[in-house]
Amino acid sequence: MTNTSPNPESARSPSYRPAPHWAAVLAAVFTLPLLYVGGTVTTYRVGMAVPDWPQTFGVNMFLYNFWNAPFGVQVEHTHRLYGAAVGLATLLLCAWLFARERRGWVKALAATALAIVIVQGLLGGFRVTQNSTSLAALHGCLGQVFFALTVALATMTGRDWLSDAEPTPDAKGVRRLSLIVLALIVAQIALGAWVRHFSGLAAAVFHGVVGTAILGVAAHLFVNVKRHEPPKPSLRSATRTVEVLAGLQILLGFASFYALWPFDGMPRVVAFYSAVVRTVHQTNGAVLLAASVVAALRAFRHLGPSPAPSPSLAASPSSSPSVPVDLEVVA
Repeated sequence: MTNTSPNPESARSPSYRPAPHWAAVLAAVFTLPLLYVGGTVTTYRVGMAVPDWPQTFGVNMFLYNFWNAPFGVQVEHTHRLYGAAVGLATLLLCAWLFARERRGWVKALAATALAIVIVQGLLGGFRVTQNSTSLAALHGCLGQVFFALTVALATMTGRDWLSDAEPTPDAKGVRRLSLIVLALIVAQIALGAWVRHFSGLAAAVFHGVVGTAILGVAAHLFVNVKRHEPPKPSLRSATRTVEVLAGLQILLGFASFYALWPFDGMPRVVAFYSAVVRTVHQTNGAVLLAASVVAALRAFRHLGPSPAPSPSLAASPSSSPSVPVDLEVVA
């Protein structure tokens, strides 16, 4: 008699649901322009163009007419309004995942994203009320972390993550390399925030050195994934994306370095194309961070621990039985 009962493991595995996945994708896509707008605030040094918070020049932030305001006020106020919109989108995403998602840890990540966006808004406000450049740098870094978290939610609700494929042994050390790349990029984000907010030639040079190291390790990671058997197409595409973005980041970094030269601390008028290059460099760094998170998540999802060496192979020749003696006896 044929057993038609379902597999207990597959019964416990959640199935792919398009609605939660696309809600997370839309939240991530909606968040990305905010990073560019926030980066523009830093590039033009207009973080204090509006000196009060949560109001704008004593007026309700959502009622303030900023269309005829000076350029700096327009940029900063647009950043505030867009940040509020992203906060609302995150609240809706969290509610949607709590209603439609079965996995408790995904709900916990959604709640974490909501908590981070609230903290991010408070940091932005305190940066103004305290006139703190340090809080501005922290605000910029946390914004990139938040974006990476929204991309992680989109990855974990995707079809590839919920596939029934069993993990295969990590024979090429891909998981370890993916964590190294991620750690280097996190450090690079912090260095970049220091360069953008406090400047300094030494910091900029070290920032470039770390960027070159990221490209080298990312290329090594992609080669190892490419040589892995059996093939992992989604992991390969993720690591290829990291490698391409790392190379693009270096090119944008050189252009930004040229735009900022000389590093003498003297204030200068920021030209339009210079501002675009520097802000795109910062935004691409956030995309690179998110891509490295996706690569690391897929590496640990699709690959298991590397296989341990066989005891028979690890044994020394002197400890193995004397095969020639046995052959002589047989002869």
